Amino acid sequence: MVSLQDLSTLASPGNVSVCERSGRLCSVPQVEVKGNSYVLEYYPEININCEIFSASAVKPVDSYRSVMVPVNERVIKRITRTFFESGFLEALNEAKDPATASSSPIISSAAEYTCRALDFFRKIKLMIFPYLKEHGISSIAKYSETRDWIRSCIRYIVWHPNCFKIAVAGSDDVIRIYTDEPAAVPVLKNPLQKGITSMAWRPYSAAELAVGCQKGLCLWTMDSNMHITRSSSQAVFLNHPNHSPITSVQWNLDGTLLATSSIGDTDVVIWNVDKSNSTTLKRVGPPCSILKWSPDGSCLFSATVGNVFRVWSADKHWEPERWTISSGNIQSACWSPCSSFLLFVTSEEPTLYRLQFFEEQLFATSNLPKQALPIADLTKFTIGHREVGGQPQSLAWDPNGHFLAITFKDSPCIAIFSTCITKHNLSISPSCFLTGIGTEYPSFICFQSKNRKNSDSVLTIGWSSGRIQYFPFVNM
Repeated sequence: MVSLQDLSTLASPGNVSVCERSGRLCSVPQVEVKGNSYVLEYYPEININCEIFSASAVKPVDSYRSVMVPVNERVIKRITRTFFESGFLEALNEAKDPATASSSPIISSAAEYTCRALDFFRKIKLMIFPYLKEHGISSIAKYSETRDWIRSCIRYIVWHPNCFKIAVAGSDDVIRIYTDEPAAVPVLKNPLQKGITSMAWRPYSAAELAVGCQKGLCLWTMDSNMHITRSSSQAVFLNHPNHSPITSVQWNLDGTLLATSSIGDTDVVIWNVDKSNSTTLKRVGPPCSILKWSPDGSCLFSATVGNVFRVWSADKHWEPERWTISSGNIQSACWSPCSSFLLFVTSEEPTLYRLQFFEEQLFATSNLPKQALPIADLTKFTIGHREVGGQPQSLAWDPNGHFLAITFKDSPCIAIFSTCITKHNLSISPSCFLTGIGTEYPSFICFQSKNRKNSDSVLTIGWSSGRIQYFPFVNM
C-alpha cells in the first residue's frame, strides 16, 4: 500500500501548478494566473463568482403572507386556508395555536393530541431508520462529492462525453453551458431547479442534460439557436414518489437509460426517458446517495447513507452484489476506464480502497469472498507550510486510466497519483500535489472526456473562488 507521504512534489510558495509534463510539475507565478489569464488554447475562461449577478444575493421575502393585511377569520376558515396554502403540518400547527385555543379549545386539544401521536410515530420510525432524520440542505451537503456544497459558488461540473461542451452549475441555481467557440453563453434556469446536486449529459446527444435537484429530476433539451435563458415551459420534470432530493444522476453507456438516486428513498430508479417509464431497483436498507455507472455499461454502483453499498449487474436483470464497510458511508467512488476496477473512499477513514471485477485465476471458485483492498494511505501530514491529506472528499480518474485525483475535506491541495492498469492488476504510485491561488481550495474536480482536439488528460478544477482551471497532463 502506497502512502500519501510519498508525495513530495508541491509548487513553491507564490507559484501555481499549471500542468504536468512527462512526470514533472510545471508552475508559474501567481500574478500570471490571477484573473484566470492562464487558460489553455480554445478552452473557455470561466469564473462563476464573477458571473453570478449581485441581485441573486438579495434574500427574497420569506413569505407572501408578510405583505398581506391581517383580517379576522373564523377558526375553521383559517385552518382550511393554511392547509391549502402550506400543507397539513402547518394547518395542524395553526389549529393548536394559542389564539385557536382561546376560541375553540376542542379543536386545539384535538390538534395537540394529533401532534403528540405523530411525534411518537416519528420517534419510533427514527429508532428503526436513524438515517431518515435529515432531508434538507444540510444532508445534501453531507453526502455530496462537492466540498462545502452549501456555500460553494460551484455546485457541479460535467463534460459532455462526445464533444467539447461543459456545463457548470452555480449556487444561484443557474446552469451555464460553455463550448470551444466564443459566443453567448446559454443558461438554463427554472423556478423548480433549486439546490442542484448533480448533472449528466446524455451520450450521443449533443444537447440533452439531466439535472438532479431538491425537487426532483429536470431534463433539458437545447437547440443550436439557444443563446438566452431557457423558458420554464421547456424543461421537463420527472417525479417519482418519495424520490427527492435527487443526489445523483447517471446515463448508461448508450444513453438509453438514466439512473437516479435520492437520500430520501431506498430505491434506485432507472428511467427510460424515450418511453416515459421507469423501473425501481428495490432493496431494504438505507437510502441511496451516489451512483456510478461503469464505462462499459454492465454494472451500476450504488452507495447508501449507511455502511452498505451495492453493485448491480445490468446484464443479469439487475442482480446486485451487496457489500458493507466497517463504519461511515461511501464518500466518493470511480470506475477504471476498462470497468475492471472500482476505487472508493469512505467518510471515516483516510484510506483509498480497490475492488476488482474479474477472477485473477482461471479456475478460481466463485464462493471465495471478495474483499475491498486498501491501496493508499491518505493520512494527513505537513509538507513545507501546508497540511495535506486527511479525510477524502472526492475522486476523479482520467478516461485514459493514467491519473487519479483526490481532494480532501480539510486540505487545500489535490493529490495526484499515477495509475497503470494491466490485464489482471492495478498499480498506483504517488505523483504530485496541486494548489490554487492564495487560500483557494478545490470545490469540485472532474476529468475532461476524450475529444478530437486534445489527446492529453485534462483535469478540470472548480476552485472555491469560482475560478475554473484546466490542468493538462502532457505526454512528450
